[in-house]
Amino acid sequence: MNQKLRRVFFAGLGTACALILTDPVTVSAGTWSNQDGPNQWKYFTDDTNYAADGWYWIDGDQDGLEECYYFDQDGMMLADTQTPDGYEVNADGLWTVSGLVQKREATVQKLSAGLNEQGDELVYCDESGELALNAWRNADGNWYYFDADGHAVKSWQYIDGFKFYFDENTHVMAQSLDGILSAPSFQIVVDRARCQVTVYAPDGDNGYIIPYRTFLCSPGKSKTPTPLGIFRTTNKYRWHAFGATTFAQYCTRLGNTHILFHSMPGKGTTIYNVPSVEYNKLGEPASHGCIRMTVAGAKWLYDHCVSDTTVTVGDNLPAPFDKPAAIKIPETQNWDPTDPEVGQ
Repeated sequence: MNQKLRRVFFAGLGTACALILTDPVTVSAGTWSNQDGPNQWKYFTDDTNYAADGWYWIDGDQDGLEECYYFDQDGMMLADTQTPDGYEVNADGLWTVSGLVQKREATVQKLSAGLNEQGDELVYCDESGELALNAWRNADGNWYYFDADGHAVKSWQYIDGFKFYFDENTHVMAQSLDGILSAPSFQIVVDRARCQVTVYAPDGDNGYIIPYRTFLCSPGKSKTPTPLGIFRTTNKYRWHAFGATTFAQYCTRLGNTHILFHSMPGKGTTIYNVPSVEYNKLGEPASHGCIRMTVAGAKWLYDHCVSDTTVTVGDNLPAPFDKPAAIKIPETQNWDPTDPEVGQ
């Protein structure tokens, strides 16, 4: 063996070879492990199981050609000897005939389109049959990122100028970092064109590049647009009046403007004041310039983003997280289903 520890890919013997050698066990991938001695090698198919008692084709040097090895009942590779079925293996454990190493083209496992497990790794096969490399892919509504080797990444990763978190077990990109990261402060970005609010956390000297939460919103209509620019949050109001009898919850003001983040406004300071026809417009421009949100979204900003938080308002900005789906309520319903006080 040329390496103390190496990854290999296996395939079963073809028909022609099966007529010559004993039928092998077919496996897909594993790891070589030296057993503290020259040519004392085992091949582990997982953490505890290993190849044993037969022949295996292995593309050890990943050159597209497989060589054949024999493992005894204890899983030790035979080398520089004759195998129990009467064939020769050289000092490296390779099957030889008249001194020539026997090789064949590597048999590549055919992957189905979409996510596939390869040993301990997760890969994505496109419809073209190519693996996704250095690329995002969505499967079943979840986002994954695949590195230069085609493996789904996990934990913290810097991608496309942002820092994302991927679940250690599922490899899914987290689109909410509540409970994952405790941030000292936040910045808020409002995309009028996408009707989406994204909150970012800081990454040390790198700035606010960690997408933390995202929310659906309704900015101003074309005739009463939400102003573009960079603002600082100022006052907060548990309830705030928009006229003599109209109120909204969890309001956060942008600078000294009349623009606020707030829940859907309705008549009176009661949580059962939501006009369904207006609520069902969330996710499209619908306000007189303020930024309407669900109660849960407005409350999150109210609770977590202190006064003097930077807010950027723009159009068609980078979108590291998906836009949340709009929630629709029946015509007869007069409360926001995300309101934590409903039913209390």
